[in-house]
Amino acid sequence: MKITNLQSFTSFGRALTSKEKKEYQSLQNQARQQLGLDKTTATIFDFSFPSSKNDTGIGSSFSQNAQNMAELLKVMCGVNSVQLQPQGEISNYIRSPYSGTGFSLGMHIIDLNKLNTDSYQHLLSDEDLNSPYMTRVQNHENVDYDNVFAPDGQKAMLKKAFLRFNNLNENSPLKQEFEQFKQENTYWLEKDALFEAAAKANSSADVKTWSYRDQNVFATPQGDSERIYQLKQVTDDDGINIVDFEEFIQFIADKQQKESKAEFNKKGIDIYGDCQIGFSAKDFWAHKSAFYPNYEFGCDIGNGKYSCWSPAINFDKLDSEAGELLYNKFNLFFKRYNGVRIDAAWQLIKPMICEPWHNNGNDVYDNNGNKLGHKLDHQPQVWDDGKYIINNIILDAADDNNIPHDKIFLELLGGNSYDSLDAVKGSGTTLIHITRYAGHDWGRVKFYESHSANKYQNMKPGDYTIGPGTHDDYRLIEQAENAYDRAPYLAHDLHLNRHDLEHSQNNRADAIFAELFTTKNQFATLPDILGSRRRINLPNTTQGNWTYRAPQNYEREYFQNLSEGKGLNTPDALSKALKAKHHGHSSHLTDKLDYFAYLLRQNGPMTTKEADKAFS
Repeated sequence: MKITNLQSFTSFGRALTSKEKKEYQSLQNQARQQLGLDKTTATIFDFSFPSSKNDTGIGSSFSQNAQNMAELLKVMCGVNSVQLQPQGEISNYIRSPYSGTGFSLGMHIIDLNKLNTDSYQHLLSDEDLNSPYMTRVQNHENVDYDNVFAPDGQKAMLKKAFLRFNNLNENSPLKQEFEQFKQENTYWLEKDALFEAAAKANSSADVKTWSYRDQNVFATPQGDSERIYQLKQVTDDDGINIVDFEEFIQFIADKQQKESKAEFNKKGIDIYGDCQIGFSAKDFWAHKSAFYPNYEFGCDIGNGKYSCWSPAINFDKLDSEAGELLYNKFNLFFKRYNGVRIDAAWQLIKPMICEPWHNNGNDVYDNNGNKLGHKLDHQPQVWDDGKYIINNIILDAADDNNIPHDKIFLELLGGNSYDSLDAVKGSGTTLIHITRYAGHDWGRVKFYESHSANKYQNMKPGDYTIGPGTHDDYRLIEQAENAYDRAPYLAHDLHLNRHDLEHSQNNRADAIFAELFTTKNQFATLPDILGSRRRINLPNTTQGNWTYRAPQNYEREYFQNLSEGKGLNTPDALSKALKAKHHGHSSHLTDKLDYFAYLLRQNGPMTTKEADKAFS
């Protein structure tokens, strides 16, 4: 084997060759089997996926770029599931995915490039894909929401596609797919589309400014049939029927979601949807009879203040409208995804209901953008501590779609989470935990599997999935910088040298990753895996959130960061976990894994293509 002079490489990072990757994957599979690992999950927001060409300024899990990145994560990190954060509609004014719609998918994540293919009957042309909207973005590592929502942006491009779609023969395959899609989604599709028509009729997306009749089109389950008929006729400034256009958008988004899921699954990667517990203004309007009129889900943000999140379902109607709404929401998620993460699941078990404050009829916000209110003195008493919702709604919907219960991740962090644990015992669902706050007596893997009266303990490895932090937390690099106090228990549990951990943040970061692989299910956010210190979201702030994108050269960044001791060096994590299992003893397998961990820390070529050329 001829080895070229590595000194010619001016950057850092040692990627594995194609041949080395095959050997490493075999070792990785052996290690995973010996450790009893199951789900290794990457949590990724659509907007964070990288671009290559025709960049609209935002990423999409529907794109080929997402598939390419998933292949790297699968091979190098053993990722076999991707948890996609909420994919609902957002706006340029409310960008948080957790404020998005519960049923409709966001038009911003539609991959326009696919509309210039045979399966979409070339609804967009080569000329369309070279429009200023898709060529003017310069910074590919931050989301450019202003470009996405520009007058000539995503919506304008989809209008072009819609006009061509209307001209297709009624018997065309795409038109037939569209009709079937509408038949399968009657519960929510037309209602969500009608919202946009009502917004146009009232010249505002703010429901509070609408006429009384339009605010209450769906104040009863039957709906105002006369007004519904009138809204179906509303057109936009271009003369396009709004309801037809909105239903077309959802059809395209749904088609792409199904296609991308199939491609992920071919790679051996499950796709998990993130079902936010909150509801958008569109959800509230379209299913108004299922909600409390003036109350919202909320949480304690300290200093006697409560933040109001979103409209709260009426828990007195779980056997009617509210139960129907929840079932249909979860049913759709179980149809779309291989599994589901339920955000703030405690709100369905031990809810915190707040009443927003108003000043001259307007909501009151603090300087950090929190909508303020007060907690109700008398909270809803959910049936049998929420077991009804878990067993008779969520698990029924999962069973109806043949989704195993261990593919339901429940976020029971913060709020009333501790009091919610009794409702999920024995359900087979998986709880989400993080090690960010871990210490000798709390949060470490061994804590959850220890025996105690504490409800968070007495768990079997498959009862939970654990990661260093969620999208709301500091990145692992930042955590390691301030994790000196975690060195003693990490050294003890992993049979590592305490001094080495106390005096090296890189060693602490490696140990934090390794601890995750000592139990069955683990997850990490995309920035932590790639070794980035960029935050996804800083809670209770309004600036700079939801903008992180992986760079176009994400493979190069990943291997370069590994050479600098950052990011998920999976062979190192697996080796440490195996040694911990065998009380610090090495084996032929750990020796081989250590060798690959060593290679990833070397200077040299930073992509597999370059490595193949260098070591041919």
